[in-house]
Amino acid sequence: MKSTRSKALGALLIAGALALGACSNGAGNGNGSTGSGDDSGSESEVTLTEAGFALRTSAASPGGTVTVLGAVDFSHLDPAMGNDGNVNNFYHLIYRHLTNYVYDPETEEMTLVGDLAEDLGTPNEDATVWTFTLREGLRYEDGTPITSHDLKYALERSMDPGLAIGSDLHMVIDGAREYAGTYDAPEGLDSISTPDDRTIEFTLERPLADFNAVAANPPFTPFPDGEVDVEQIDVQPIASGPYRVESYERGSHVSLVRNEEWDPETDPIRAAQPDAFEFVFGLDPNTIDQRALTGQGDDRNAVISSTNPLLPASLGRVLDDESLRERTIQILPTCTTFLTLNTTKDVMSDLTVRQALNYAIDRQSVITATGGPAVAEVATEMLLPTVPGREEFDLYPTDNSEGDPELARSMIEEAGYDADELSFVMDVRGIPKWQAQAEAVQQSLQAAGISVELNVIDGATYYEAIGTPAQQNDMAIYGWCGSWLSGTPLLTPLFDGTRISESGNTNMSQFDEPEINDRFREIEMITDIDEQNAAYAELNREIMEHAPVVPLVRETPLQMVGENVGDAYAHAARTGYIDYASVGLIDPEG
Repeated sequence: MKSTRSKALGALLIAGALALGACSNGAGNGNGSTGSGDDSGSESEVTLTEAGFALRTSAASPGGTVTVLGAVDFSHLDPAMGNDGNVNNFYHLIYRHLTNYVYDPETEEMTLVGDLAEDLGTPNEDATVWTFTLREGLRYEDGTPITSHDLKYALERSMDPGLAIGSDLHMVIDGAREYAGTYDAPEGLDSISTPDDRTIEFTLERPLADFNAVAANPPFTPFPDGEVDVEQIDVQPIASGPYRVESYERGSHVSLVRNEEWDPETDPIRAAQPDAFEFVFGLDPNTIDQRALTGQGDDRNAVISSTNPLLPASLGRVLDDESLRERTIQILPTCTTFLTLNTTKDVMSDLTVRQALNYAIDRQSVITATGGPAVAEVATEMLLPTVPGREEFDLYPTDNSEGDPELARSMIEEAGYDADELSFVMDVRGIPKWQAQAEAVQQSLQAAGISVELNVIDGATYYEAIGTPAQQNDMAIYGWCGSWLSGTPLLTPLFDGTRISESGNTNMSQFDEPEINDRFREIEMITDIDEQNAAYAELNREIMEHAPVVPLVRETPLQMVGENVGDAYAHAARTGYIDYASVGLIDPEG
């Protein structure tokens, strides 16, 4: 990221491997990545990648209903609480943030732009104070104007300890970490000021040259000042985006219809072509695959949920059938899947043991469990390959990344433990792919003599459960994604010990190393983006020397759509998944 990223995120090129997603996208109405509805760039044919998958499916037209088929409900409809890739993708249908990302799948260029804001804001000289001006004509679903006071209220609401389990990047606002939230402290924070209805100013606790990228996160979603109950938004959201929630039955479905008060002229992000969306939950993953592959009836208008990419058993059929590949998107690798090691546990507090576990894991078996080399690659550190300044390394190499159980066993003995007597509990999300990955790790550790019991947690509540340190076990399978390609969101939430919290915790290893914490503070003070990126690259290596995690894989799974779904493409800022806000129906009457 260049030092000019405050203008356009340095027009980042998302070219290589991200993770938990893959590469796809292409033609369409010129709208999925530019927003407002100009279809002058439309093409009638699907655009393909070199691998033969859809880069972008054919151009969509306004109207109709898109169905999304999934096994797992959204974690939370409240943007203060949700923080996984699928729900963040969903949020862009019903909410708007202060800033956001435009992504062009043809050029692989991602640009930060103003969403609610007219532009990317103006920092003071040392980037400790940021000022934004809201666009004119912004309204909620009931026609009420959206003001800067609403955004201040919503941000302060998100700081309430009972709600603050989502993204916490905005806690860099001065005083935010000590603030009790608007319900207990309605006077609010002086560090968020609103001199008029369209201007909002943030004073930060330290310089942050990328604060306008922080402003693209879910907590920067406005709600009417002083008019929202604590639990209201999780049940009945108040829409600022192109759709509103018509009905929601937990574990069953969410029905969205058009928000007639949304003005596309104010929105450079969202295509919003369908009249409605129907999200269906609770489906068996094998059933989802069969419905997607067959594509009969209303399933012609369906998208597989981003939490349910095609199962490994379905890959062969897709690879052998060109017509299926033409409606299959390979997700961009914007995530790293890794094994967290709870450093507060007696054995896990031993550095040699953690390093031994890094040597023990057969990453190739994890790739097989994920679906094979067509949809995953080995990860050995925690920055994404597309992060500017990142340096590739492997501190714990083994032959073909297949693990070295004997070396691991000997290191554990050197640390004073008997591997055959070690027994750990691993938390894992109740989704087939995640469980398969956990079983592969379990088998690797068994080869070194270590016993591992799997603790399977409901998929919808997994992040909330393991985000509570008191509920964490010895280790967990976890994934962390990034659209803002910097060490600030990719390393800080995971390894900064000063951010460990009683709930909504993202430092799953509870890694608290004073020297590393100090390095985070030093790097955050660097206002030159190139210099900061280089410092994060060094810190990435320093963190892996402490081995608080075992990086496993970066995924590029396959997400399928029905043959009547157009403008489907993987969006680098939507965790690499198909962008829900861009898809539509090729023939809304069909």
